[in-house]
Amino acid sequence: MKRLSALRVPRPFKRRKLLWTGATLSVVLAALPVADRVAASAAEERLADQIAGQQKSVVGTPEVSIDAFPFLLSSAEGTFPEVAVRADAVTGEGRPVQASLELHEVSEKGDGYTAASADARFTVPLSSLGDGLGEGTSLSADDGRLRIDRQIFGLQLTIHAELRLSGRTISMVPVAASFAGSRIDPSSPRITEAFKDRERTVPELPVGLAPTRVAVTDDGVVLYASAKDVRLT
Repeated sequence: MKRLSALRVPRPFKRRKLLWTGATLSVVLAALPVADRVAASAAEERLADQIAGQQKSVVGTPEVSIDAFPFLLSSAEGTFPEVAVRADAVTGEGRPVQASLELHEVSEKGDGYTAASADARFTVPLSSLGDGLGEGTSLSADDGRLRIDRQIFGLQLTIHAELRLSGRTISMVPVAASFAGSRIDPSSPRITEAFKDRERTVPELPVGLAPTRVAVTDDGVVLYASAKDVRLT
């Protein structure tokens, strides 16, 4: 019995070994999120550069956020549940656009990426849409409609219009009007004439996106679009 007792490892040594192992494990676990975030940031930058190079209308570098934690595991599997992209752009007419794109089930394939589907929002500020409406005309959002105000001989003309999407064409349809505080017919010849050329055709959208609806918000006119089987090369 005395020999066996003599061969036992002293308890203080065991405690020191356990403490050292625990400290080492803690350092490794603490470093994992940092390494994960660094790898995710590098992937976000690569994707941002790829989008900026592909879309000539983009101004500056897009902001990319990959929703995957742990990123390294998702990267090893080759699929990310969701990737969000935000970018500033300009239309062919020089109007500023804020673009927001969400890619779902994104996979890295060779030199590019694929996504099972995508949803996008393109927002144009109301302040950039007053061309051709006359000096002193102001635009605002009012309960989902576009409100147009203008002074005529010191009297207030107000027209409420709905934006309607048909295929790739957006039309502006007057639905209510008033002049000097009195209601007038929004389908009167003079109002109809003023709005007959207000149709706009949606230009070709990136990554095969197709328009789904249009809305008027406090941020501006928002065009929604979606696509399936998206490829970024």
